[in-house]
Amino acid sequence: MGKQKGRASSSGLAASLLPHAQGAVPTVGFGGYHGASRVEPAAPSDPDAPVRPTPDVDAEVLQHLKRLGRKDPTTKLKALSTLSILFAQKPGEEVVQIVPQWAFEYKRLLLDYNREVRRATHDAMSSLVTAVKKGIAPHLKSLMGPWWFSQFDPAPEVAQAARRSFEAAFPQSERRLDALMLCVKETFLYLSENLKLTTQALSDKATPMDELEDMHQRVVSSSLLAMATLIDILLGVKLQNCDVDSTNTENRGLSKVRSATLSAAETAFRMHKCFLDFLKSKSSVTRSATYSLLTSYIKHIPHVFDEETMKILSPTLLGAFHEKDASCHSAMWDTIIVFCRKFPEAWSYCNISKVVLSRFWHFLQNGCYGSKQVSYPFLVQFLDSIPPTAVMGQQFVFDFLHNLWAGRNQRQLSAADSAAFCIAFKQSFLWLLKNPSRYSGGDSSDDIRIKLISDVLAKIVWRDYLLFSDDPSTGGVQLSHKSSVLTANTRYSMYYLQELEKCIIEILDVIEDTENQFLNVSCESLLRDCLDIIQQGEKLPKFQDHVEQLVSFFLSMDRLVVHKGKTWPLERLARPLIEQSLPAIKFMDTPSLVKLLSVLVEIFGPTRLFLRNFHKNDEESDMKSYLELFNDEFLPWCLNGKYSTCNLKIDLLLSLFQDECFFDQWCSIIKYTQANQKRSIDKTSKIKDQFELLTILLQKVRDRIAGGKLRNLQKNGYLPEHWRHDLLDSIAVSVCCDLPAAGSHVNFVCAALGGSDQEDRICFLSAETVRKILDFILKNLASVLVTSAFKWARFAYALLLGVDPEHLTLPEEQSSSINFEMAQFAFSVLQGSLFSLGLLEEDSVFPSVMATLFIIEWECSMALTLAEENDFQGHKDDFDAGASMHKNLEDYLDEKMHLKANLAESIHTFHQSLSPSFWRNIPLCSLSRLANILAQSIRFAIFQTRELGVDRTAVLCSEWVVDMLKLVGPDHMTLQRFFDLLLSAGEYWPLWLKPSLQNGHPSMKVQFEPVITDEIELKHQQFVAFVDRLIHNLGFSEVILGIPGDLHCATSQSVGITPPISSLSRVWMAGEILCTWKWRGGSAWETFLPSLVQYLKVESCLEVSILSVLLDMLLDHALMSEGGQWVLFNAWHLSDSEIEKIQDRFLRALVALLFTTTNIEDCIWRESDALVFFEKLLSNLFIGSTVNRKCMKTLPFVMSTIIKPLSGKLKLNQDSSYTDLVGKCILSWLDAAISSLSANSRDIPEQDIEDWMQVVLSCFPLRVTGGVQKLVLTVEREISDAERSLLLTLFMKYQIFCSMSTSSSSTSEPTLSMTIELLGVKLMAIMVGYCWTELQENDWRFVHRMVFKWIESSVLLVEEMTDGVNDAVINQNSSEDVLEKLNFVVSAIDKLTLSFSESALVTLCYINHLGNLHEAENSQSLQLIRSGEYAESNDKMVESILRVFLASGVTEAIAKSCSEEASSIIGSSRHAYLHFWELVASFINNASPQIRRSALESMELWGLNKDSVSGLYSILFSSQPIFHLQFAAYSLLLSDPFCQLSLVRECSLGGNSLPGQLSDMGQGTELVSDSEKALYLRDELSALIEFPASELLKTDLTARDRVDVFIAWALLLSHLQLLPSSSSTREKILEYIQDKISPCILDCIFQHIPVKPAAPHGKKKDAELVPEAEAAAKASKDAITTRSLLPYVESLWPIGTRQMASLAGSLYGMMIRLLPSFVRTWFTTLRDRSLSYSIESFTRQWCSPPLLLDEFSQVKDSVFADENFSVSVNRSAYEIVATYKKEETGIDLVIRLPSCYPLRHVDVECTRSLGISEVKCRKWLLSLTSFVRNQNGAIAEAIRTWKSNFDKEFEGVEECPICYSILHTSNHSLPRLACKTCRHKFHGACLYKWFSTSNKSTCPLCQTPF
Repeated sequence: MGKQKGRASSSGLAASLLPHAQGAVPTVGFGGYHGASRVEPAAPSDPDAPVRPTPDVDAEVLQHLKRLGRKDPTTKLKALSTLSILFAQKPGEEVVQIVPQWAFEYKRLLLDYNREVRRATHDAMSSLVTAVKKGIAPHLKSLMGPWWFSQFDPAPEVAQAARRSFEAAFPQSERRLDALMLCVKETFLYLSENLKLTTQALSDKATPMDELEDMHQRVVSSSLLAMATLIDILLGVKLQNCDVDSTNTENRGLSKVRSATLSAAETAFRMHKCFLDFLKSKSSVTRSATYSLLTSYIKHIPHVFDEETMKILSPTLLGAFHEKDASCHSAMWDTIIVFCRKFPEAWSYCNISKVVLSRFWHFLQNGCYGSKQVSYPFLVQFLDSIPPTAVMGQQFVFDFLHNLWAGRNQRQLSAADSAAFCIAFKQSFLWLLKNPSRYSGGDSSDDIRIKLISDVLAKIVWRDYLLFSDDPSTGGVQLSHKSSVLTANTRYSMYYLQELEKCIIEILDVIEDTENQFLNVSCESLLRDCLDIIQQGEKLPKFQDHVEQLVSFFLSMDRLVVHKGKTWPLERLARPLIEQSLPAIKFMDTPSLVKLLSVLVEIFGPTRLFLRNFHKNDEESDMKSYLELFNDEFLPWCLNGKYSTCNLKIDLLLSLFQDECFFDQWCSIIKYTQANQKRSIDKTSKIKDQFELLTILLQKVRDRIAGGKLRNLQKNGYLPEHWRHDLLDSIAVSVCCDLPAAGSHVNFVCAALGGSDQEDRICFLSAETVRKILDFILKNLASVLVTSAFKWARFAYALLLGVDPEHLTLPEEQSSSINFEMAQFAFSVLQGSLFSLGLLEEDSVFPSVMATLFIIEWECSMALTLAEENDFQGHKDDFDAGASMHKNLEDYLDEKMHLKANLAESIHTFHQSLSPSFWRNIPLCSLSRLANILAQSIRFAIFQTRELGVDRTAVLCSEWVVDMLKLVGPDHMTLQRFFDLLLSAGEYWPLWLKPSLQNGHPSMKVQFEPVITDEIELKHQQFVAFVDRLIHNLGFSEVILGIPGDLHCATSQSVGITPPISSLSRVWMAGEILCTWKWRGGSAWETFLPSLVQYLKVESCLEVSILSVLLDMLLDHALMSEGGQWVLFNAWHLSDSEIEKIQDRFLRALVALLFTTTNIEDCIWRESDALVFFEKLLSNLFIGSTVNRKCMKTLPFVMSTIIKPLSGKLKLNQDSSYTDLVGKCILSWLDAAISSLSANSRDIPEQDIEDWMQVVLSCFPLRVTGGVQKLVLTVEREISDAERSLLLTLFMKYQIFCSMSTSSSSTSEPTLSMTIELLGVKLMAIMVGYCWTELQENDWRFVHRMVFKWIESSVLLVEEMTDGVNDAVINQNSSEDVLEKLNFVVSAIDKLTLSFSESALVTLCYINHLGNLHEAENSQSLQLIRSGEYAESNDKMVESILRVFLASGVTEAIAKSCSEEASSIIGSSRHAYLHFWELVASFINNASPQIRRSALESMELWGLNKDSVSGLYSILFSSQPIFHLQFAAYSLLLSDPFCQLSLVRECSLGGNSLPGQLSDMGQGTELVSDSEKALYLRDELSALIEFPASELLKTDLTARDRVDVFIAWALLLSHLQLLPSSSSTREKILEYIQDKISPCILDCIFQHIPVKPAAPHGKKKDAELVPEAEAAAKASKDAITTRSLLPYVESLWPIGTRQMASLAGSLYGMMIRLLPSFVRTWFTTLRDRSLSYSIESFTRQWCSPPLLLDEFSQVKDSVFADENFSVSVNRSAYEIVATYKKEETGIDLVIRLPSCYPLRHVDVECTRSLGISEVKCRKWLLSLTSFVRNQNGAIAEAIRTWKSNFDKEFEGVEECPICYSILHTSNHSLPRLACKTCRHKFHGACLYKWFSTSNKSTCPLCQTPF
């Protein structure tokens, strides 16, 4: 069962059983040990016989008792657990009845093999004794033996459970002891019986033998321990002193118990023959228990050991050292020690040399067989217990030490083993040294001691410590040869050597205390080896190790002896060693010897070590002598600069300092260094110069001062001030001025200054010297800037040094390298001493130095950026176009740039290393100075940089600021001061709004006509771009408002910041940026306004809204100038390009701000602010009673922007002041507009009409919404009945006004201005939108007439442009001439006409929308719109719009035939009128086929260079695409009649036959070559379809080329889908794709479908797809199901990665449906297995299921069965069975489709054949396989073709000898090309392939020329 871990010792158990002191409570119960205990009642005559239960025993308890006899441990455990519960639940009277039966089971269960069963048995016992209490007494004697025995179970948990059960029965320790004494005889008897048990007697034969052996060992060992503990308890404590003859009743009782105990113990001793058989047991547990039992007998029953017994036991016990099991050694040693002390005469009964010593020596040599920590402490006790007469002579002493020493090398000693060995050796050595007389024999005791010291301590121990191997040639007692080898080859552990040196020192110290006369002998022996090491030096192989051991020895001696005040180490060892070895140490000059000398000096002090008569003379004389020794001997030697020892000698030099002569010594060192610094040193000599040595010294002094380690300096030298010296200052200053500067110079200055980190505040230079060094650093760092090519950097140089920038002189080129060298030197000094310089200097120099670092880094970044741009531009021909641009720019940078880049890189690294605490510790004045310099430098960099573009300069400078702020991390106040400096007004910034103060509050002043030159505008734009980038990086609130970014949503109270001025002090900057509007690299619309809106969304908590301030400011300034014509402003389709058309910059800014802030999802304009703004606007409308014309011009722009969002927020049925105000104003404006349209147009000026109508129309906004297919016109607000009535009146008045103007124009010039007419067209659109239900027939006639007029005008305008472009291209003289003419044609477009047409299109759009309404009410207006006259007019207008579209496309096609640049001019012209063309496109998609055909015919009659289809392709693939037009062109190309012309072009077929005629040709056609019969796609389409996939793969995922190629494929696949399966054109297209198009286009497609890597044969359900892959998957599935790509072409715009993924997925789905063989060819060539598995998994999951469903449906619906042919489908098995029968023959072929169809090949198998030969059957099988595998189309088509092939064969048509098929598998042609010799006929395609692959033109069969 294992070792006896956790068992009780007899003494421990005895102590636990003793009664406690009076009234004391036992701290532990019985068995307060790691083992346990046992007990039982009076037994019957046969205690082992089963007890019959009494009739009163509970049946349930009895049942569970019977279950205890089962062999299964689980059953036993359950039964015991149940019994424990039952014992606790039932009354004690019932439980006591079961005790006899339980006692029997208890004894048997204690021997069970399972420890859990034994533990549970004791738990049940606890429950039982708790229940029965005193009822256990009758059975106690029968239970006590097993109870006691079980408390020594090897399993700790079992022993503890037994102890708890015993304590439960006897809670008091006295009661437990009484119970034990009561049952002593029975207990001994039970234990003795256990010891008699054999293995077989323990259990039945069914138990495994290994379990039986474990059980037997457990029973025997536990019984032995139980018996030993019982003897210790009863005889050792309780009954030890009881008087046998006492008359006291208690004593007589105890005496009887003692007698009984002795009698039982003696009986057991004799019965078991002294237990010798157990000592011979193979079980270590049993042997250990036996040793414990014998120890108890020797202690308490010694009389049993008579002479005969002694003769038997003595050799056994004294010779027990052959015991090799370490677990037995503790008990063994106890027995041996007790036996030797009790029976010293026992040594005479054995052969000491052979039996005892021989085994003992082996025991020691073998390291006590692994029990070092147990056995070594017994050695001295054993030596002391040996009788003096047993061993005689000194040989025993040395044999003992020899064998003990040999035992230390047993394997690698652990730390604990090393400590145990050294302690044992020390104790044994000192014991032997103290008791030499016991072993002296006839020799003198002193001789033995001297021999011990010299031969053992010195030659063995000391030399072993010094790592010397033993030399057999020397005299004295030596180690054996084996031991020598071990010593030489063993690498000792560090803890062994440490323990050994401690052992030696403690031995010497004890000798000095007790045997002082032998100390000289010891020290001389040790000293002899030390001197020998030093004298031999590096001749020794381990010289370094030997000296290291000496150093360690003296350090330990200092710790253990010298610190106690003892002087013998100095006098006997250290001083003699130095006196005799100092010259040799200096001569050899090795690191180890220098370290030894330095350690000795530190331990004993230099004066006591070197001056023998120190303190015998006067102190002054001693110091003088010592100073001479220092200057003459040590100083030159310590500063000789030898690399290997200079560091150690500096340590020695510092150790030589003394308080009394410190200043003289320090002065001598500086003078010596200064005198020798000019000495030339050979760099190969490995000698350090004087600066390096002085640097090392200063650094070591700093470290020692900081660490308080200058023990030798207590008065002088312990403070930095003590080390300051004028000579040191002069050396530091001179070093800074010397050139060239070496690295040692930098290190010296840094060492003198200190401050390498924040904790280092030790400086050895004066404050004046530090200032000089700072000036030097600033001057040399700034010298880099004076050589810069940038003007701003030279300005920064002047600013830093306080000189006039106009008088700067540039240094010569030769001095550039010197400048950089000095700058690098200065930077290195700053880097190494930053914290000292920062703390010592608080004026302007230190912040100037820190600013210089930033500016150098910035200047370098700009120079590198410029160099990069220049180099890439100038050397672009030097780079391979296909290679990545990884070549380093160092190939092109000059030396100066390299130096600058290296310095900047060092500065950047230095900045990143600075912690935030450094910047926080800089004084406020220094930080302000730093911010001032940096702000001025950045401003000048922005304004003066011309070399880089505006955007690049802005990005660079903003990055500088952001990086600097991240690094410095200023607080809010400091940051805002910096921004105030950086963004303050100046000469070039701002131009339109300048900050000012009014009544002490921040305000702004407008500049209406500032003087702006090109230079000023450029600089202004650069600064605006910079501010915009700054806002983008730092946030609007931080830069503009001065509110911290993380606090801008808090109230002013919670922010806790009190800025020096209002947070709105820089709001003028927002207005300035809005007024500037555009700059290179950005615009207010694209970058600034989004930042502003983002801020405004969380601004609502602030008391003053910046939006209100900005709006008021811009409105005030907009009202000061006249705005443009609102009528030309497209307020119904507002965008940035439309807002940009507003000329007045303040009005433009106002409109942009209003539109951006009010047209977002959550309107951020507060109602109160809106009301105030509107009232302010109204207050400026009139000046007295006169209308303010400027306000009238501004008002429409504002109203058209704000009316919709504000009307949406405040409904008309709500009562509010705003509702009333807006409603009244609009009604009054309507009245004014009606009044202006009087009967006589001359009464009121046209200006009033224009102004009031513009105001009115702006209050009724319209909105055009919808996708690319259809645009919808919606009204933007709800109007009141009064407004609707006035609108109708206004429209009526306008019609009258127009009619009067038209009639008057017949006799005179027209009186109706174009502006008023355009306002009328817009009014017409508003009337249709808001009042269409109230319009009358006359009104509708007027509307249609005006709409038709202006649409026709636009047709005329565009067609004139087309004619102009056509003429320009036809009559071109050169390409430049064409471009010039095209630009002229484009510029001549009448913008006003397009504006009219745009409004007319809006009206027509809404009319069409009304015509499609399905309202319940059949209103008169709807009837009119749907009437024939109006419907016909509508069709004409749509046809006109289509003509405009086609004409524009043809125009671009004509221009494209000239050049791409010409095409771009035409395409760009459409972008200027984007909304007009979007409206045009919306009508194209809804045009009827008749309208499209009519428009096409009219275009064909025009006779232009390009046809309409070319025009559509030009729009579709335009270089300036407009997605509405592109989709319209795509739709037209697929619609009738354009689809008939948009796919193929005419080709030569013997003449001018069309490709469609190919299928109708007869035999003559087959005789024409295949190249002549080829089908040609249109050039526009084929160029993209054949676009090289290798080039396309390199493009961006949204590149224009890629988009065009995908659209072209969508167009081609859509055409294929439209063509009937029997069409010859379709067959030719499929053949063209198969032969000429590379399937690598699918590689491009799957670039957009990021399928995840998959394992082969993975699960059907794959992992979740990424968004792009998911979109592609859905699109592919939908394309297969709907057979259409149109939805995905429509959703392509605006183009993005997800939209492209959807289009790619739909293309893949359509390809695998229409081109399965094409896709399969690509898939089988994939080499990336992971990719192929992923694609297969993707296809199997998303594409194959709908495709297979479609294939099966087509087979079932399309393949027509007849009497010879039938087809059946098995969808679950993916099988199609084709059966062909002809006369008496038949064949069944099964087509099996894979689950990932069509990626994997289709398998075809013949399952049945009748009347068909095997060869023919195989041929037909291969034929069908070829058809279904090569078919680019549905499986149904392949089966139909195959059936036709069969039919032809049965008709007698010969097959082609090449493909073994009658019908060609691709073009389905017959074999008609016959060989003139053999007459066999071939397919033309097969023969062509044969000729091309074989490189011959002979017949494949007869080999004659064909």
